[in-house]
Amino acid sequence: MTLSIGFIGAGGIASVHLETLDNAIDGELKTHNGDPIDVELAAIADIDESRAREAAASRNAATYTDGIELLQSESIDAVVVAVPPFAHGDYERTAAKYGVDLFVEKPVDLSIDTARETARQIEESNILAQVGYVCRYGRITEQALELLDGRQIGHIDSTYWAPIPETSWWREQTRSGGQIVEQATHVYDLHRYLAGEVTDVTGSGTEQLLADEIDFQDTTSVTLDHESGIVSHISSTCTSPTFRFEVRIVAEDAYLELDYFDHSLSGIVDGDSVQFETDDDWYFREFNAFIRAVAERDRTRSKTPTGVDVRSDFEDAVKTLDLTLTAREAAESYE
Repeated sequence: MTLSIGFIGAGGIASVHLETLDNAIDGELKTHNGDPIDVELAAIADIDESRAREAAASRNAATYTDGIELLQSESIDAVVVAVPPFAHGDYERTAAKYGVDLFVEKPVDLSIDTARETARQIEESNILAQVGYVCRYGRITEQALELLDGRQIGHIDSTYWAPIPETSWWREQTRSGGQIVEQATHVYDLHRYLAGEVTDVTGSGTEQLLADEIDFQDTTSVTLDHESGIVSHISSTCTSPTFRFEVRIVAEDAYLELDYFDHSLSGIVDGDSVQFETDDDWYFREFNAFIRAVAERDRTRSKTPTGVDVRSDFEDAVKTLDLTLTAREAAESYE
C-alpha cells in the first residue's frame, strides 16, 4: 500500500522536508523490520501559488492555494503543516476531522487556549501528530544524554543569538510570537527534554537596539526552575550579526559544551576529555521518523506503533508553547 502525503506550506523548512521525502520516495526508507516504505507526494498547498507550483512541478503533485481545500479534496494518509505561527490551528483541526496524521512545525500556535483545544481534538481523533522540535534528533543531544546517563545535572546554560529573519511577519509579535516563542522555542524545548518540567520562571528583557524594527524585546534573559531541582538559564537575542546556539551543562563529575551550529560536543567526564563532531542530519532523521511512524501505524492502526521514534508529540509541544509564553511574559513584566 502506498503512503500518500500532502504539504501545507512550501517555504524554507518545507523544502527541507520535501528533500527528505524525495529520498524516501526513491526507496531509501524502510520500516523497523526492514520492509521498504512505499510513499508518494500527493499535493502541495501554499498561499503563494507560484511557490506551490514550483515545489510540485518536478514531483508530479497537485497544487492548491488553500490547505483546507487540500485536506478536503485529497485522499491522503498524512500532512505536513509548515506555516507561520499565526496560521496554525485550522489546518491541524481539519486534519484531525478527516483522520489524517500530522507533522507540524513549531510553534504549534500563538494562543495556549487554542493549542490546547487543537490537542484535545487530535487526541479524540486518535491521529498521530509529531512536532518539529529537531534538537531532540540531534546526534550531539543523543551523545550528551548517553554521557549524562545516571548523573545528577546541576545547571544548564544556553545561548541563542541570531539576526532578524528576512520574513516580514516575523517582526510582529501578533504574527510570530516574538523571538522566544518562534526561534528560541527550540532551546526552551531542549531544556524541558534534558531537565524536565518547569515549576517557576523569572526573566528580564530589553529593547535597546531594534525598537524601530520589531515590536517585541530584542534581548531576553530567563531563568527556569525545574521539578527535578535543576536550575537552567537561557540567553536569547535577535540583534546578533551571526548565529550562536550553544548549551553548557554542569553535572556530577561532568561538564559538556554543545554547539548546535557546528554540531559538536566537548567537555570533561570523570576527568577525561570528550570530543564529538558530526555532520548532523537531524532534519532528515526527524522527518524519516515521522514517515516510519505513519507507515507502521497504517499497518497496525495503533496510535503508538512498535519501532517508531516520535520524540515530540502535539501534547508535549503544547507544554513547550506554554513555557515560552510564560517566559516571554516574565521577561516583559520584569521591573
